[in-house]
Amino acid sequence: MKTLIRHSHLFAMLAVLLVPRATFAAEDHESPLRDEMEAINHNFRIVNRQYADPAQKASTLDLVSAMHQHAEKARALTPPKAEKMSGDDKTRYIDAFHNHLDELMKELAALKQAVAADKTDIAKAEVAKIAQLKDSSHKELGVGGGGKHRGPPPGE
Repeated sequence: MKTLIRHSHLFAMLAVLLVPRATFAAEDHESPLRDEMEAINHNFRIVNRQYADPAQKASTLDLVSAMHQHAEKARALTPPKAEKMSGDDKTRYIDAFHNHLDELMKELAALKQAVAADKTDIAKAEVAKIAQLKDSSHKELGVGGGGKHRGPPPGE
């Protein structure tokens, strides 16, 4: 009987912890911008694992190109956070968002060039710059993931 009670308490605690996260994720997931940014992040994690592997060069170049396309699509969208703002605050936020995406696209072009030229050291530096840009951009814009770069360090 004690085991049954413990299991029911455990289940109740898990339900309480997971329901709000699922609700928040469902609301946040409805954003087309979030979909584009998640696609960039997904591709970046793969690139981070394979950019130094010559056998994966074509795949890496395709992934970097896809990241660039997602960044271009994202730039055309309005961040949900900005939709809740008005006036100068909204303008500043959107300008910062665009500047960060422009910087990302610049770094992606440099990464693509380094990978295409088999310059692994330069590619490694670009991967690190992109990871840092992600963290600093997310922190400045107040969106999830800022300062919490997950996964192995670039190049590992």
